[in-house]
Amino acid sequence: MLELVFAPATREVGADRNWIGASDAEVVAACLGELSRLFPGEIGGEGGAELLKHAVVRTPRSVYAATPGRNRYRPSQATPVPNFVLAGDWTSQKFLGSMEGAVLAGKLAAEVIADRAAGRAAATSQ
Repeated sequence: MLELVFAPATREVGADRNWIGASDAEVVAACLGELSRLFPGEIGGEGGAELLKHAVVRTPRSVYAATPGRNRYRPSQATPVPNFVLAGDWTSQKFLGSMEGAVLAGKLAAEVIADRAAGRAAATSQ
């Protein structure tokens, strides 16, 4: 099983293709081409993995458009308020707004709490 998420993007942020508007066949062909490029011995060809079925699901508002410089506006999990930390996919972490981002933000918030409880300065990087 393979799942890919395409964030909406525009030419203004460097996108050269509107994948949300592409046909299912175009999306599948592009994904298989990229996978074949990355894993030439494992995808397609003799003895390689072959696509048996696929589904392309479009939810264009499920993630925000990743534009350069946007991350600087995301708040840290650590706050100057005693006993108050932030968590959520909208906080500073390495993923887009997603379940993975929310989970990582929760882990980072827990680290801030643990560091404060142990009297350690919280790390500023992710």
